[in-house]
Amino acid sequence: MPTNGEIADAFTLLGDLLELDGAVRHRVLAYRRGAARVRSAPGSVAEMALAGRATDLPDIGATLQAKIVELAQTGSIAALEKARERTPEGLVRLARLEGLGPKRAMAVWTALGVTDIEGLRAAVEAGRLGEVPGMGPATVAQVTAQLADPAAGEAGAERVSLGLALPQAEDLARELRAVPGVRRVEVAGSLRRGRETVHDADIVVAADDPAAVAAALEASPLVAMSAGGGDQRRAVMTHPGLRIEVAVAPPERFGNLLQHATGSARHNVRLRELALRRGLSMSEHGLTAGDGTVTVHADEAEVYAALGLAWIPPELREDRDELAVAAEGRVPRLVERADILGEIHVHSDWSDGRVDMATMAAAARDRGYRYIGIADHSQSLAMTRGLTPDRVKRQWEAIDALNAQIEGITVLKCTEVDILADGRLDFDDDLLAGFDLVVASLHSGLRATGAEGTARVLAAVEHPHVDAIGHPRGRMMGRRDGLQLDIEAIAERAAATGTLLEINGQPRRLDLDSDLARTALAAGARLLLSSDAHGPEDLWFLDLALRVARRAGAGPEDIANTRPPADWRA
Repeated sequence: MPTNGEIADAFTLLGDLLELDGAVRHRVLAYRRGAARVRSAPGSVAEMALAGRATDLPDIGATLQAKIVELAQTGSIAALEKARERTPEGLVRLARLEGLGPKRAMAVWTALGVTDIEGLRAAVEAGRLGEVPGMGPATVAQVTAQLADPAAGEAGAERVSLGLALPQAEDLARELRAVPGVRRVEVAGSLRRGRETVHDADIVVAADDPAAVAAALEASPLVAMSAGGGDQRRAVMTHPGLRIEVAVAPPERFGNLLQHATGSARHNVRLRELALRRGLSMSEHGLTAGDGTVTVHADEAEVYAALGLAWIPPELREDRDELAVAAEGRVPRLVERADILGEIHVHSDWSDGRVDMATMAAAARDRGYRYIGIADHSQSLAMTRGLTPDRVKRQWEAIDALNAQIEGITVLKCTEVDILADGRLDFDDDLLAGFDLVVASLHSGLRATGAEGTARVLAAVEHPHVDAIGHPRGRMMGRRDGLQLDIEAIAERAAATGTLLEINGQPRRLDLDSDLARTALAAGARLLLSSDAHGPEDLWFLDLALRVARRAGAGPEDIANTRPPADWRA
């Protein structure tokens, strides 16, 4: 039976080959979305497909289900094999190089007969890359520089997005909480610290009977296989392919184990150094005094207090200055979920959303929001059914009617307007003036230089009708790193103009990341947290953006979502 990861890899490769072959965009996106959905599914998608139930998953239609069945029954997908016959698979790696992309990778094949990275290196060494139509000196230099890396064009070591790993870990933690004798269960490690991507996950359990926890892991429908270990510490693999290590301690030592398992490694080194200066040695088993006496702690805050420190939020445990701040009792209050009153960047079926505005508004109200901004795409993004000015005005009328009917939440008239190649916006000023809020985003030219991208973003920041810059770098994990923008310069102008910089919570984006968000805050800019939801089930993505903001050290005053709806409309 193919694993979820194997199915997702097959769909990803098929989408890549179709893109190289010039297939229509929606076919390519269908396979990529299907791959992402399969990879994140908690159970075996192959078994679901064989039972005719894979179509219960969003983004998996009858066509994709049939291909999953085909892979499960025959070990291959005929459409993928035909795509491999038409287009050399090695071109996928070429297309990952900055400056090339699918069209230029095909042009290199057509002009030079190059089908893989080694062939490209040979062509560069022979000075032939410049012979390819449309390949100027700057692109040749850019490609040449990348080829100096032996791993050029490789997908790299697989890291899992916070948005994909966290639900898997939390689902397993929820199961373990129901095991008799289990007192506490917490997700630890990089996930608890809010890292945007992780290699694996950690769960810490306080239990009277470690063997019962091990038995529950063996029986869990979320677990595809055991990866070794005993009753005290056991690793498992989920169906999507995430490795989760589960550590068990007696309840009285749970705080020591949770602190140790949360990390980071450098943070723990600093704590151990501090403990040594106090005549103690520190480990997951407790604090040991010089006479051998071991003190254990049921609660993590007690561990920090025993070292003379205030409790430090997990997101700040990265060996910056958190120990000095905690020693002085100055640990900042980070923004919390309860501070969030709403968001202004979600989509509806007026563009590429999956449901109508009323459904999105009701779902947002159920999350406790006081307002929601419908920010559908503008006209130039045709593949998303971007709104023309006439459709914008009809949507405004529909929002007015919805606000007259719905109770408990305000729907704001927003837009995600495209920043065009020359820095202009996709709507004229008169139309932009009619929105409650304008989010300006880059969706094209995402392989440009950092200077070009910075200039486009700065032009939008300076525009009088732009309230926020959406997913500023255009990052899409696993496909592109995003533009190398001068975030400091952008943040300085954003602070001066009052323009917000978004942390987009889509699991493939998480853009800005926490380091860039920290840079933005240091320059005086404020942040906007967004789910960029295309359906009700996506609204929780804002919680991922919240974790990124907390890693950046953001307090409630740094986050625009803490404003009431009246402030937005003003």
